[in-house]
Amino acid sequence: MRLIAKLTLAIAAVAFSFAAAPSAKADPVTINVTSGGFALSGLANDGSDPNGMDALDGFSHTSTRDINGAGSFMALLNPLTFTTGPTGPNSGGAHAFNFSQLLTINGQTQMLDIVGSIDISHSVDTIHIISAAPLTFTFNTFSVIVNVVPMDIDGFGGVTTGELQAKFTVVPNTAVPEPATLTLLGLGLAGTAAKLRQRRKRKGA
Repeated sequence: MRLIAKLTLAIAAVAFSFAAAPSAKADPVTINVTSGGFALSGLANDGSDPNGMDALDGFSHTSTRDINGAGSFMALLNPLTFTTGPTGPNSGGAHAFNFSQLLTINGQTQMLDIVGSIDISHSVDTIHIISAAPLTFTFNTFSVIVNVVPMDIDGFGGVTTGELQAKFTVVPNTAVPEPATLTLLGLGLAGTAAKLRQRRKRKGA
């Protein structure tokens, strides 16, 4: 009986260590983010203007953020310049466009695909950054989920500046037992089952 109790306590201790593992790994995390940049020209141009206006440029940028375990923060992806000019007499209205840039977090690189549109009117041209598919960067003890923040830039002729930002959410990964730990847990359960069978046989005899 004492052996069974000891085995049960040992199994409970192992199970508790699995449950407590994610919180035990809530150490400070340093996030290094580098965006690759992009250059878009001829947005909404109807082909009649050789200058390729309007143009949107996103400059590469690197930032570092230290957080304590899990949490979320806003960070700059790209400083922007929006250069407006003649786009042709038939360019009025809304025009959709897509673009991509490389995004690197802690040495891991993925492609960030972004959806935008541009509205052309007589007095103002407006860029809309609409959305992007979320990216997930998975590391040993945590993952980082990236969501681009929608934004607008109005251009009245010449150069206008702005910022493209994203929300970064850090989440701890679920602890996965190592094979050796699983083996010990299985042996403990098998030993408990064997002792229970022996007790039943003795009572039956």
